[in-house]
Order: sequence, then C-alpha cells, then structure tokens
Amino acid sequence: MSQNFTLRQTTEQSQVLTPQQMQAMKMLQETSLELEQQLKQEMEHNPALEVKSNMEILAGNPMEDTISKGEYEDDRAAEVVAHDENLMDAARENLAGDTALDENSISTWTPDDEEKRRLFLSSLSTQESPQEMLLDQIKDVVQDEDSPLFDACREVLGNLDDNGYLTASNDEIANGAGVDAETAEKAVHIIQSFTPDGIGGRNLREVLLLQLEHKREKGSLAWDIVDKYLEDLGRNRLQLIANALYAEVAEIQEAADRIKQLNPKPGLALASSTAPIVIPEVEILRNNDGKLVARLTKGTTPEVSIAPDYEKMQSDKSISKDARAEITDYINAVKQIMKSLEFRKSTIERIADALIFLQADFFEKGKTALKPLVMATVADILELHETTISRAIANKYVRTPFGLFPLKYFFRPGYDNAEGDSVSSTVVKFKIKELVRREDKTKPLSDNKIAEILSKDGIEIARRTIAKYREEDGIPAASLRKTHI
Repeated sequence: MSQNFTLRQTTEQSQVLTPQQMQAMKMLQETSLELEQQLKQEMEHNPALEVKSNMEILAGNPMEDTISKGEYEDDRAAEVVAHDENLMDAARENLAGDTALDENSISTWTPDDEEKRRLFLSSLSTQESPQEMLLDQIKDVVQDEDSPLFDACREVLGNLDDNGYLTASNDEIANGAGVDAETAEKAVHIIQSFTPDGIGGRNLREVLLLQLEHKREKGSLAWDIVDKYLEDLGRNRLQLIANALYAEVAEIQEAADRIKQLNPKPGLALASSTAPIVIPEVEILRNNDGKLVARLTKGTTPEVSIAPDYEKMQSDKSISKDARAEITDYINAVKQIMKSLEFRKSTIERIADALIFLQADFFEKGKTALKPLVMATVADILELHETTISRAIANKYVRTPFGLFPLKYFFRPGYDNAEGDSVSSTVVKFKIKELVRREDKTKPLSDNKIAEILSKDGIEIARRTIAKYREEDGIPAASLRKTHI
C-alpha cells in the first residue's frame, strides 16, 4: 500500500442497512480477537467456511508514551506500573525485534516465529488469576485444607474487591465460613500478612498501615501520620500535623514523601498479572528507503476460504437439487464474509495512510507535534461516512516508531495559537505537565498562572480548561502540590 493513497469512491450508507452491510459494519468495529471468535461461531453454522489465523499478540496496555528518554523514564515507568513485568518485557522484545519493512513486500512468517508465538500464548494461558495467587499463599500457611481456618481464609479471599480491600466484617466472615469469631479474626490477619503488602485492609488507613508494618515502620512518624492525620495529609496541612506531633515541618515532609511511595490499591498489583491482550491491527513504520508506510499487522485478520469439498459438491449432479441449493447458500455466505473482511482491511489501511499524511509531524518529531484532527476530516478525504471511521478505529491499536497507540489517540480537538496554527489538546496537556514538572515546588503554579504562561506561548486557553486537563492527568491542585521546607 502506497503512502500516496488514492481516494476511492465509496457508496454512502443508506438510512436502512442491508444484512450484508450490517455484517460488514459489525466486522469493521470488532477487534481481531472478537473477529476471530465471531468467525469460529460462523463455522459452527456454516460447514463451507474455513478459517486460518496467525495472530501477533502482545500483552498489557500499549506503552503510549515511549517518545522521550532519560529524565522522563520514571514517568513512563509509573504509567505501566500496573502491568506484569514479564509480559511487558515480552512486548518490548517483540517491538525491539522489528526490522524495517520493504515497501513492496512483507516479511514471511517463519517456523521460529510460530514457535515464539505458541510459547507466548502458552505463557498467557497459564497465568494465575489474583484469586489463585492468594489461594496458593493460603495453602502455604494453612496446610490442612479441611480445617475451619482454611475455610475462613477462603471466605476472606472471596470478600476482597479489585483494589485488594476487605469488604466484610469479622462477623460476616465467621457467618459465611461457619467458624467462630476467633478463627475469622485469625484468617483476616493471615491474609493481611500476604503479598502484595497492604492486601486485606478495610480502608485506606488500614492498607497503608499494613504496608508500613511490613516495612517495620510501626510507631514511626509516618505511622503516626497515617494512623491519626491521614485526612490532614491529604489536604497538605503539614504545619498542623507538625504542631500536633511536636515535629519539624521538614520531618513531616520527609515522612509524607515515604507515605506517597506506598500503594493505595494493592490489589491492582495482582490484577496486573492478567493484563489484557493487545493486538496492533496496523503498523506505521519506515521501509528501507526511510519512507513511512502503513501495513496491516501480519496475521491479525483471519484468512477465510471456501472448503474445497463444498465447491465440488455445488456442481455435483449426483446430489439432490435441494442439497445443492443449500450448499450454494453456504458458499454465498462465505463469499459475503470475505467481502466484509476485505472492506475491513482496506478501510483500516486507508485510515492509517491518511494518518501518515495528516499527522506527518507526529511521525517525525513525536508527541509534541500531534495536530488536532477530527474524524469528519478523514471521512471527507476517504469519502466514507464519519460513523464508518468511528467503527474502524474503535478499540484498535497502531504500532508506530514511537510505540503502540490506540487509533483514537490521533483524533483530538485543538486550539489555535497566535500564528493561527492548530495546537492539539494533547500538546497542551504535555505543556501543562512540563510546567508542573519544572515548577518551584515551594511555590507551585496556579491554573491562572499556567494559562498566562501558555498565553505568552501563543496558546489561548481558559483557566477552567487548564483545571480540567490537569485533573484528567491526575495532577493535584497547586495547594496540594506545595512542598514545605
């Protein structure tokens, strides 16, 4: 597929879609995994359908912000901290092993590639669930699986939410497991001793105290702050805490910094081991000539064909007319699926080609060069309906020289700068993040001040919009970012 994509005339969707159009739109919107599942279901009803699939699979959420290096390494690490390191390493190795694509050919799928894929899928299927991981720890501590204590521990396990918080009282655990109160209490303490630290706490205070206890900080200044002044800490009232604990503000600040390193949602560390599967549908990479080209990722679209035996039976006069008619219906259904898949492939490819053209600066300079783009613009260029573009990019990912991104990432509203050029909201968010990162922590920038600074750079944006973007990126207000010396 050439970078200089051609505009192909496409019939606009009518108000009432035909069954064939509905099938095509459904397949267009589905992810590769959903598509494969649908085709497997189709095979159960259509014996003339044959499906072959060789999917390239990555695990965990895409590492969107892989542009900058060095000083931003910690920021990127924080963004992927919820994902299992082994799976992320596998994804990174997969990305690092890519070679430049030749514009006129696609690399072949070798036996080694297939073996790596098989082993990787096997590792995914054998990942233990969070419940199984904790159950293994219970078995290590309470070896008698027929004992009341084992039942009580399992009851505690069943009352942990996704964040690792215990949602039941000791009495409820005792009643649920049919044990006495003492056994229920012992079971709670056992679960709270497990990894990750903090699991089984009933609220934020308990979760943080458990982590400090595991770090042998019980009775420390950090412990006292969490135990008695957690709300004040959340409001950054360090002077008040210092007065109450007869400590210097600097000591409170140091303890507060240690508390910030604790995990308020320990259960997520377990959930990360079952990270969702991510399949890049398309890749935008440089070929050997250095030109950007878009390709559907190898193996993401299943290969569909008509079963040879049914093609022969269609013209076999020894078979009854009614049977041949039924076979013809099966074959026509397969042909329609093939048309729908071809429409899906060509639409995704054309959108990727359009992104190369419309977001050229991004592929040269990275995230800060992302331009505003709405789906209507791409729809006009490709002469497709806007809803078709929306379906095509839904829950789909693209591999770029800067990492994996959702296709929706490239569609952003924007603002005009002083020169009349459009500036993406992503760029504005990036600038806000940079301003906060470089600010004097003893005198953090207010939203009004950030708006003033951006205005001097030619970006006119309202204070309330600054506040909205800041909150979306998890950046606290200036009063909560202030560091006391």
